[in-house]
Amino acid sequence: MTNKRKVGAEAERIATSFLRAHGYEIEAVNWRKSYEIDIITRKGKALAFVEVKCSRSELFGPPEFRVNKTKRQRLAVAASEYLSELDWEPDEIRFDVISILWPKGKSPDITHIEGAFFLDSD
Repeated sequence: MTNKRKVGAEAERIATSFLRAHGYEIEAVNWRKSYEIDIITRKGKALAFVEVKCSRSELFGPPEFRVNKTKRQRLAVAASEYLSELDWEPDEIRFDVISILWPKGKSPDITHIEGAFFLDSD
């Protein structure tokens, strides 16, 4: 496993722990059909599809800036596939981003952006 993959896997673990600590139930991690969704969470009857982005620095902007139009479109496709398999109907469906800024040798700084984008966003 490359160092980048190790950091990514650890970032997803940190994000999952963060979400649990904030009252979210984890429905799935690394769910994949056409495309992958990092984390699918549930809080009550709200369902959130969460993209995790981690960076060592903000040299090229904060990590959440890397959730570009193509990534949002792919998440929307995967979310539609996941929703088609549910046996319940969420009251709310969101796309969230967990941004982790994690300089080497320091603790990660976690930002949870609820409703970071919508299905029809450009």
